[in-house]
Amino acid sequence: MSVINRFLLLLLSLAGLALSGAVLAAFVQILPENVWLKQLHYVLAQQETLAVCMVFLLISVKLLLAVFSRKPGDTSISKGEYVIDAGPRGEVRVALEAMRSLADRMAREVHGVRDARVKIKAKTQKGGAASLSLDVDLSVGREADVSQVAKTLTDRVQEHFRRTMALEDVPVNVVVSEVSDAEPEKKHRVV
Repeated sequence: MSVINRFLLLLLSLAGLALSGAVLAAFVQILPENVWLKQLHYVLAQQETLAVCMVFLLISVKLLLAVFSRKPGDTSISKGEYVIDAGPRGEVRVALEAMRSLADRMAREVHGVRDARVKIKAKTQKGGAASLSLDVDLSVGREADVSQVAKTLTDRVQEHFRRTMALEDVPVNVVVSEVSDAEPEKKHRVV
């Protein structure tokens, strides 16, 4: 739910709370009937009351439509497992985090890459079929040929996924977010 809808829902809830409190107070006769009836007649005779009622009516209609509206959500996941082979004797699954880690290491091995961040997405298509894609955010050195780095990285990742997991043509979307003079970032292994 958007921030605007939450704010409108807050206003509508407070107005509903005030109205139900007033009706409850009239029902248990906290205020004498002639006092609240005179006040009600006075309020209903004012033009501002009509404007406030129209605003709350429009807010109510907007929130009602927001409840029943449906946006096509992103069906991709970045956690879990991906089935690479399924048959009558079982299936083979690979953790998406393992694929992401492998692609991250492979990206850092390409000449000219200073830093890499990899996101993996598994989308479920209609009919139950799944597709896999990688988004690689790179920081490269000034000396690197960006198109060559992207081509080398894409070829290596696709070839490795084809060879080890029998995954054909996994799309690799490369974005170079920084050109740097810094040394390549070394990740230390913890044993």
